[in-house]
Amino acid sequence: MSRVAEPRAFFAVVPGAACARGIGTRLMEAGLDKRLGDALVPLENLHQSLSAAIHSPSEMVRLALLQVGKAICARSFTLYFNRIDGRAIVPGKIHCTMRARGVPKAFTALLKEVQGRLVEAGFGDIATGVTPHMTLSYRAPEPLDKIVLDPPIPWTIDELCLVIGGGHPYRYDIIGRWPLLPEIDPPATQSGLF
Repeated sequence: MSRVAEPRAFFAVVPGAACARGIGTRLMEAGLDKRLGDALVPLENLHQSLSAAIHSPSEMVRLALLQVGKAICARSFTLYFNRIDGRAIVPGKIHCTMRARGVPKAFTALLKEVQGRLVEAGFGDIATGVTPHMTLSYRAPEPLDKIVLDPPIPWTIDELCLVIGGGHPYRYDIIGRWPLLPEIDPPATQSGLF
């Protein structure tokens, strides 16, 4: 019998449906759908976390987190995913991850803004640091050598989300979303996939 995952709330950025489909196409071209099988994260669950999670958040905690999200002021930016790797984070747990080229200043600024607002609101325990990445599998069947993505996959991030993960099958429900300010240096061109 499958068990229902405990709900957990965290801040993230989530690709829109068209962007997620474009990423899915590129993953299929790289053969990851076959290599990872059902260990591949469903496209609708792709995201970039910006905080750790609060497990089984009460309604009061959810409301407080919504106020944190509302207070955040940061700019949009574009990530360019240029590689995928798969390695054991802890013994027996292989993560397959799409990684971005460089760290845009606006990514760092958004992360610091989220961290600072969480600390101000008394949620310092979930104010965590992350690098630009997107986890494609939390339980890959085998380690993967680096896969180069050429051309890189662009993802313009223009919205912050508060999500609740849980249920069976596991999914993310967006319970709060806030637009980011316009990007200062938008990419010169956008891929036709996105």
